[in-house]
Amino acid sequence: MGVLLDVLGSVIIGATLLLMMITFTLQVQETAARIYYTSSMIDHMDNAARNINHIFAMAGVGVAIDDKDICLEASDSRILFQTYWDCEGDTLSNDLHEIEITLADLGYADGKVIEIRQDGSVIMPLGHIQYIEDIDMNYFDFDDNATTTPADIVSAEILLTFRRDSPWRSDQPLRSNLQLKCFFMNAYLQKGNWE
Repeated sequence: MGVLLDVLGSVIIGATLLLMMITFTLQVQETAARIYYTSSMIDHMDNAARNINHIFAMAGVGVAIDDKDICLEASDSRILFQTYWDCEGDTLSNDLHEIEITLADLGYADGKVIEIRQDGSVIMPLGHIQYIEDIDMNYFDFDDNATTTPADIVSAEILLTFRRDSPWRSDQPLRSNLQLKCFFMNAYLQKGNWE
């Protein structure tokens, strides 16, 4: 009888240890998946911010601001500006290009996209930033006063809302806000020389 109790106790202890190891392994896997998911979203947000800031910085390159306006149109979700910078090739050009940044709803399950267009054509892969729920752009003049006049714009404050479905709770998507301030560096520097 004593041997039977010893064997039974050993089986219970062994099963408990085995369940603890299985639970621990599953928790480590879930934690690794969450870390991967979070880091991939942070990396995506970082790349989107870097690309948008770079494009804004190249607005008006080669355009003399006393000859023509750099910014042609501006709204809270769209901006259109001129530059001699070729966005697609990331080089200077002899041709004046129009660059447009806009929020587009293309019917993707992952949300809206920010489209970056040069002379009417979407620039790939740079010009299709996904997982966007909303964008809000506010514009400023050289003295950092809010403006809606395209000719006066030299910087923009951009609030991006990223949305991504959670792999664990599909009814609760994860949202992250990113705020950045971008400058039309060419216009900003030219106006600074006049002051």
